[in-house]
Amino acid sequence: GDFCLRDLGYFDLRDLQTIHELGAFYLSRLKLNTRIYVKNPEPEYFKNGTLKKQSEYIQLNMAHILNELEPGETIELSEAYVGQIQKLPTRVIIHRLTNEQTKTRLNKQAVREKKKGIVMKDKSKQLMGMNVYITNTPPKEVPTNDVHSLYSLRWQIEILFKTWKSFFEIDECKTIKKERLECHLYGQLIGILLCSSTMFQMRQLLLKKRKQELSEYKSIYMIKDYFPLLFPAMAGDLTELVTILQRLYHLLKKNGRKCHRYQKKTVFDILGIVYETAVKQQQVA
Repeated sequence: GDFCLRDLGYFDLRDLQTIHELGAFYLSRLKLNTRIYVKNPEPEYFKNGTLKKQSEYIQLNMAHILNELEPGETIELSEAYVGQIQKLPTRVIIHRLTNEQTKTRLNKQAVREKKKGIVMKDKSKQLMGMNVYITNTPPKEVPTNDVHSLYSLRWQIEILFKTWKSFFEIDECKTIKKERLECHLYGQLIGILLCSSTMFQMRQLLLKKRKQELSEYKSIYMIKDYFPLLFPAMAGDLTELVTILQRLYHLLKKNGRKCHRYQKKTVFDILGIVYETAVKQQQVA
């Protein structure tokens, strides 16, 4: 019954097959070099009636499918098979990017190639104009047009990692002894745990009481700023700690709300949670 959002960096067809066999669900991007097949409606047979294995499936030409789609259009192959050797039965959702999105992606790829000294094949660059997702979720539970938005929820993990690096500098450390490094690392992780736990509790309270959506990035920054007050209060009087948490709550309520970016959905939008929006006003020249 679990649902796993799988990033491309962790893409493995064997893992997805295991998830499916255990009765769980997955949603993943598909690597550009992964082959997609459909059942051949007219397979070939030997004279003795045995099926010719090489004629059982037909490999799809992804470049041809891309050219048939309009920019921004999404289609689904409800009964497809992924993988050359062990074919995984799955839903395949193909979304063609808009011309602007494709241009942005190609520009980023050009920078990446120059930095790493590599050259991507022209065929692979052509396929960068599409996003291909695979999932074993029921279409009634996850409709075709909701797949892209649902997959974008994985960005919440990236936001949390960004706070680890930006506010706690967990990726930076001086040359020190192993034991001191372990103390430093555990101390940072304890701080992260306190920040994250407080942030999620505050977010739940603001949703329940005020119908507001809290920005994870803003709130963790403000909560960490309260650490010099929180630590002494934890060891002292409970009343003082409650007072500090109340002050923090009102600060987050005032300054920690998540703003809407133009044509971008927030987590609550994607999950269908009802709340009062805070729309960022667009400046008009």
